[in-house]
Order: sequence, then structure tokens, then C-alpha cells
Amino acid sequence: MSVGQVLAILLRQAWILALTLLSAAVAAWGVMQFAPARYEAHATASIDPGHVNPVSGNEDYYRQIDLMQGNIVALVASEQVGLDVVKRLNLAQSPLIQQNFRRSSAFGRETIEDWIATGLRANLDPRFDLGTNVLDIAYIAPDPNQAALLANAFLAAAVDTSIAMKAAEAEQTARWFAPQLDRLQKELDEARAALRAFEAKENIVAPSLGADPQTSRYMAIGDQLSNARGVLTALQSRLASNSTDLSKDPSDPDLQILAGLKERLMTAESGIAAAKGVFGARNGKMIAQRANLAAIRREIAEATETMRQHLKDRIEMAQTEIASLEAQQLEAQKSLIKVQAKRDRLSQLERNVSFRTYELNARKVAAESAKLKSKLTFSAMTVLDEAAPPVAPAFPKPFVALPIAIAAGLALGLILALLKEAADRRIRFPVDLEYSAAGPFLGVLERARPSRPRIGASRRSLGPA
Repeated sequence: MSVGQVLAILLRQAWILALTLLSAAVAAWGVMQFAPARYEAHATASIDPGHVNPVSGNEDYYRQIDLMQGNIVALVASEQVGLDVVKRLNLAQSPLIQQNFRRSSAFGRETIEDWIATGLRANLDPRFDLGTNVLDIAYIAPDPNQAALLANAFLAAAVDTSIAMKAAEAEQTARWFAPQLDRLQKELDEARAALRAFEAKENIVAPSLGADPQTSRYMAIGDQLSNARGVLTALQSRLASNSTDLSKDPSDPDLQILAGLKERLMTAESGIAAAKGVFGARNGKMIAQRANLAAIRREIAEATETMRQHLKDRIEMAQTEIASLEAQQLEAQKSLIKVQAKRDRLSQLERNVSFRTYELNARKVAAESAKLKSKLTFSAMTVLDEAAPPVAPAFPKPFVALPIAIAAGLALGLILALLKEAADRRIRFPVDLEYSAAGPFLGVLERARPSRPRIGASRRSLGPA
């Protein structure tokens, strides 16, 4: 098939190319709009291969350079460095990470530190820039601050690990550690100052264990509200049933009065029943007992009505109390939500202080240990740039996604157009007849069109041959 034939096919199937190209562009736009952003932070260090001398005529110089770089890359991505990062950032104490670990398939098969370190190393990309001895530690995370923090933590952990693996003299160790310790101490002082300034500005301190005043107040109001609703339900049930049973509420004075009146009523009724066989109906004693019985019943009716009125008053008071408690609970909830953001910021500052303190202490311990053992601590590795939070995401990138989508759309459209042309067995053009007929293609007979004969042509046709 010639180029012209291919172009003719593509021209006939141009709608397929346009549709696939549009679909690829829409898919790329959807990826850029809805795919979660990923940020990549970079921390760099310069590696000095002091044990390799290129002037000495060593033929294995470049091989040793590659070996050294490979060892350092393996060191940065090692499990030991990952565990060190987990300890530095105190990630194992995060409630959210602990919850995710309990839900993972690794729960019960490995420790949470190993699980976190494995996850961190999956997003780590240590490498050397081409033709240089600059170690570039790249870390990818959905949050730019987290990416920078972890890149710096991996660099610091790799540095500390390399300290324990290199030999040198104590004097060189002290000279290198002195500015590092000063810098770390300064960063720790700044972190503590920021923490104290935030506590003073927001008038908030970290609550001690089980002593959160906002949460305690919210829970106490909730308990009071539950009790008040229970009391209201009981009072409404008593009012609806018109119950005068003392066992419903032994402390209720109205029920106590009604219980006493019921006892008097039973005594009066028993006395009348016993006197019926002795006295006549018109006997003065019988008349007095009946009058006393009627008076007791009136007292019971009045006491019952008084009790109902008191119940209504108590129900109204309970409803008022519930409304007040609900308003207090709403205010307590708003206060709790408002203070939660401050607590999160306070917790972040405290973690920063903890991280700086741990890093300073670890560096002091490493310095003292190196001095005692007369080891070369860090002369072969120098930090160039600490990672800063990236501004633009590393993924998705429009200038990468769109060209790829266009190229993929064109390639897919070309394939689909050729497949559709191959599946179409209809003969519509002379080139189609070449592939369908067994014989060679001779020519094309166009459809005859009626035309008016010319006069000169008619005369010539009538002349002698």
C-alpha cells in the first residue's frame, strides 16, 4: 500500500481520527483535573570520593566511582535509613497511621515501624546527577510540606548512617560536627520560640492526659442532657397514665400524700363495712363515717389534681432545662471545633520541636561516639541544599500529558481507521477494485450524460467517407 493510498484512507476516515484525538484530549484533561496532585521535593548532598585518586593512574577509577555511588544509593534506600526516619518523625505514634496499619494485610506479620518504613521507601528516589557526584534525594508525597520534611529526614538519616560507617580522626569529626550542632541548636531554639509564641498568642497549651477542658465540658453537658431527657420522659409518662403509685417516685411529696390518703380511705371503707351489721343506715355514727369517706375521696381528688399540676410544672421546667442544655451543648461543640484547629497547629509545632530535639541529641551522640572511636564522621558527604516545599506538582503536568495524549490519540485513530477500512468490503473507488478483482485494472467507464448534438458534428457525419 502506497503512501497516497494510506492518505486517501485517512481522508475518508478522518472522523475516526478526530474522534480518537478528541477522546484522548478529554481523557488527558480529566486526568489533569481530577487526578490527585503529587509533589516531589529534592534534597541534595555532595559526595567526595576521597579514597579514589584519579591522578595515580588507577585504571579502575570510574568503576570505583560507580561502585561508591551505587553503595550510597543503596544506603539511602535501605531499611535501616527508613526505620531511622520513622523514629525521627515519631510516625509510629500517629493515631491515623496506627489505624491504617491495623487495617493493612501486614498487621500481625511485621512491626508498624517496618510497615511505615516500607511505605516511605516506595516513594523515595535517590540518584546521582549524570556526570556528577551530587546525590539527589527525591521524595514524592501528596502534600508539599510532607514531601520536603521526608526528603530532609532521609538526607539526615543517610548522613547519620554514613557517619557510623566511615572512619576518621576525632579532630576532623569535631570540626565537622561543631557547625552542624550549632545549626541544629539554632533550629531547635527557633522551633521552641515559635511554640511559645503560638501558646501565648492563642492562650492555649497542650492538654495533659485525660484533662481536656473543652471535651470534658462537652461530655458533661451531654450527660446532663441525657439525664434531663430521661426525667422528662418519665414525667410525661406519669402525666399521661395519671398514675398515683408511690413506687413510681418514692421521693415525690404528692405521691406520699396520696399514699397516706389511700390508706385513710381503705381504713374508712373497712370501718363502714364493719359497722353496717351493727348500726342502721340512719345511725349518726354511720352518717359521720360516710361523710368522712366522702371527704377523704374529695381530698384524694384534690391531691391528684395538685399532683397533675405539679407534674405539668415539672415538665415545663424540664423542657426549659433541656433547651438550655441543648444551647450550651451547641456552644460547647462550636468551641471544641474552634479550638481543634489551634490544637492541630500546636501539635504540629510540638512535633517540630520533638523532631529538632531528637535530631540534635542524635547528632550529639553520634559526635561523641565518633570522637571516642577516632572515626571520620562526615568529611566525605556535604549537604548542598535542604528540600523546600515544592510549589508546582510533579504530577500531573499539562506539558507532558497533552503531547502524550495527542500522540496516543493519533496512533489509535490511525490503527482504527486502517482496521475499519480493512473490514469494509464495499467497492466505492478504483483502488478498491484492484484488491477485490482477480484481473488487472484497465480503466473506468463514467456514467453517460445526455447532451445536445452539435450541428457541425452532424454534417461531418453525413458527408462522404
